[in-house]
Amino acid sequence: MKTLLKNCVIHGVDKDAILLSDNKIEKIGFYDDLNHYVDKYIDVDHGIVLPGFNDSHMHLLGVGNFVSSLQLQDCCTLEEVYDLVRTSCENKKPGEWIVGRGWNQDNFDKVQFPTKEDLDKITLVNPICLTRCCGHVAVCNTKALELAKITKETTVSGGDIEFETGLVKEMAIELIHHAFPPLTKEDLKTLIIKGMEECNQNGITSIQSDDFVSLTKDYHLPLEAFRELCNEGKCSCRVNEQCQFIVLDDLKMFIAENQLSNKGNEVFKLGPIKVVGDGSLGARTALMSSPYADANTSGMANYTQEEFDMFVKLGEELGMGTIIHTIGDGCLDMVLNSFEKYCTPGNPHRSGIVHVQITRDDQLKRIEKLKLHCYIQSCFIDYDCRIVEQRVGSKAKTSYAFKTLLETTTVSNGSDSPVEPLHCLKGIECAITRSTIGCDNPYRKEEALTIEQAIDSYTKNGAYASFEEKIKGKLEAGMLADFVVLDQNPYTVKPSEIHNIQVKMTIFDGKVVYMKS
Repeated sequence: MKTLLKNCVIHGVDKDAILLSDNKIEKIGFYDDLNHYVDKYIDVDHGIVLPGFNDSHMHLLGVGNFVSSLQLQDCCTLEEVYDLVRTSCENKKPGEWIVGRGWNQDNFDKVQFPTKEDLDKITLVNPICLTRCCGHVAVCNTKALELAKITKETTVSGGDIEFETGLVKEMAIELIHHAFPPLTKEDLKTLIIKGMEECNQNGITSIQSDDFVSLTKDYHLPLEAFRELCNEGKCSCRVNEQCQFIVLDDLKMFIAENQLSNKGNEVFKLGPIKVVGDGSLGARTALMSSPYADANTSGMANYTQEEFDMFVKLGEELGMGTIIHTIGDGCLDMVLNSFEKYCTPGNPHRSGIVHVQITRDDQLKRIEKLKLHCYIQSCFIDYDCRIVEQRVGSKAKTSYAFKTLLETTTVSNGSDSPVEPLHCLKGIECAITRSTIGCDNPYRKEEALTIEQAIDSYTKNGAYASFEEKIKGKLEAGMLADFVVLDQNPYTVKPSEIHNIQVKMTIFDGKVVYMKS
């Protein structure tokens, strides 16, 4: 079928129409020249047409679950958090879970964490789990800890439990997740569709998503859910699954089952092995090479050096590659040691580092030498630029080195949603301004990207990360017909106002999947 996008505005191109043949671009030209034998028209009403955004690291099931849970990201005081929990509790039957996410102690009028004691005052019959925005710390009431079988004596490798306060960190959070009522495959499919709808509203047509262990113990359920939705034609995003396994035994089972024999297609396919190496900066659980400047801790690594080695070694042997969540420079030392031992010269499997936030100059040179792909989240600068120097001291002068990384290796961008909203235009703005949204007070201005580099990081660079640069990420003949249509031109508006640009329309596989009302 021939479809014509008309009334297009394409930056740098004096043409106003895009001809599609089924789900691919056939030609970019003028309406008068292409308006022949067309079966269907899509009028973009003089919107700015870009390749569909590609969020190169996020958690789709987490997004679907987030929009279905108690949302705490706008709370400015602890009492606001507790008020939302009280209201939720009023609508719950005894024993039903109250699950929320998004609180950030640094946004409160008084910087403090929620506590088990305060949550117990709200209810002792409903289990409560409130996860920090980063996903690396949660606070639980007594009932939740009981259901998770957590006691004062409970210990977890790669995690930490403060029983008296109810704070549960890193790997220990899995104990809480496993106490939740089990989700069915149909539940997961519903959450995936909700997550994709959120993506489409933000102009996203491709994602690289970590979902295997976010809501279930068993990777089989999410894998089957994705494959079934793909076969049923119900996906409105292309998904490259970043395959996270908490323990090596699960990865070995995945290999033994020959899951890689069905790597997928243009809509859903298996990507690299994903490993969460350490925690977050905001929670002070990211592993530093020396203590935080504002706390008596250095954070923690989730794995030993030998375990990091094994994940990287298996990624190379399988041809999958390995990508590792790495925020602290102490964790980065360990991760780079593993890549130096086992990464194939030239990095043909496009292994890489997710977040790559706190770095030293010597580490940036090691990354360059290894040609590791870097999955950055420029949107983190909105918050982190306010705390990074306080948190890490002099290391702030060499961190969030996005321009340096782009000039020395390959870089793609993402949101890490639900850690941050699925707002690519916010990420584009932060990559350019290096500042809090709507402001012009840059942190390390020398590491700012140009508007073209920032947009590329959310389009063609994301396609490169998943070995799909020949089929998507650019407006060219032969590319997949995935587009975002904007109401203003990001190339011409003031950089600090890019976040105000609205998504008018999202087109996936040649079909409109979102239109702003």
